[in-house]
Amino acid sequence: MRALPKAYLPEALGDLGAALGFGALSLEIARTGEAFWVGAFGALGYLTLGPLLLLSPWLDRVGPRRGLLALRLLRALLWLPLPLLPREAALLVLWAYPIMVATDLGVVAWDAYQVRFQRERLQRETGLLYAAWNLGGLLGWPLGPLLLLLHPALPYLGAAGVLLLALFLLTSALPHLPQEAHSPGPVPRASLRAGLRALLAHPPLRPYLLLSLLFQLGHALATALLGLLILRSGAPEALFGLLLALEDLGYALGGLLAGRLPPGLARPLPLALALAAGGFLLPFPLLLPALPLYGLGVGLLSARLRALRGERLPEEGLAAALAGLRALLYGAGALGGLGAGVFGRLDPALPVWGALLAFLLLFLLGRPRKM
Repeated sequence: MRALPKAYLPEALGDLGAALGFGALSLEIARTGEAFWVGAFGALGYLTLGPLLLLSPWLDRVGPRRGLLALRLLRALLWLPLPLLPREAALLVLWAYPIMVATDLGVVAWDAYQVRFQRERLQRETGLLYAAWNLGGLLGWPLGPLLLLLHPALPYLGAAGVLLLALFLLTSALPHLPQEAHSPGPVPRASLRAGLRALLAHPPLRPYLLLSLLFQLGHALATALLGLLILRSGAPEALFGLLLALEDLGYALGGLLAGRLPPGLARPLPLALALAAGGFLLPFPLLLPALPLYGLGVGLLSARLRALRGERLPEEGLAAALAGLRALLYGAGALGGLGAGVFGRLDPALPVWGALLAFLLLFLLGRPRKM
């Protein structure tokens, strides 16, 4: 069972490749100054809930390992045509959507694998995997915008190349993982409905669903317009990716420390998140410390809530239940991201104030026995 970390290196490399592409895309879209499309791009990962629900039974059929490899290959290939597209915000956001679908469905595959084989160490192993992803982004986020300034095709071709290399390494690492148990043949249409019913009707999960939905809403509101806020603060474009990498540094540290977080310390985290998110409204360079501190709080609280949910998930229709859970959370994230895009047209600071209120409410509802 301890073989899972052998796959963390290629996953970190894969996140480096993805961050190359998304770092460049973030700068290209933020340059347009179109708050709606900046917000839509920030919400993009949350808008994958429809495909997650439709395709999660496929993961139950083929198993997490095969599904993960196929999704990682698709994600790599989708970066190749991007340099040929017109540089319009709407088109770039729409092309990024299937990349996010492949990425997020791969996360569902990983969640299913870990819940199935690492349930007794779920918080620790989940934190390590998410730390590996965010550590990979520490180099990719600053490098992507810099490559874009050198040549508009470089970050996207680089992303595809690095992702294909990561896929090759992941293919070598996955045979060392525990053998998957899945049933060949078609999955009945009822399996997804049954998984969702089991998820929503499972009493031990309900308080954690509420807390998680509120957390996701606040996080989406705080970060949907972050690229626009960074440029608005007066930060130079050459440092754009570096600032985003500081947030990833906090995520990685939060993942690494998540397994060591005493339950009692989780409750004040929403207040810390509110304080750090307020720093996004400061001018450059005063916003610098807010980015890693916010990422640290998100990494700690996200791993804590994810572990609490995973420990209480029903066994039946696991991949469908995980996809349903992710879809519910992404619905809250989509609401926050798109709402940020709409209200950000009036003032990009408004969504951050909404995030502060959401984090305050999360603090009030997150009693110690639940957190």
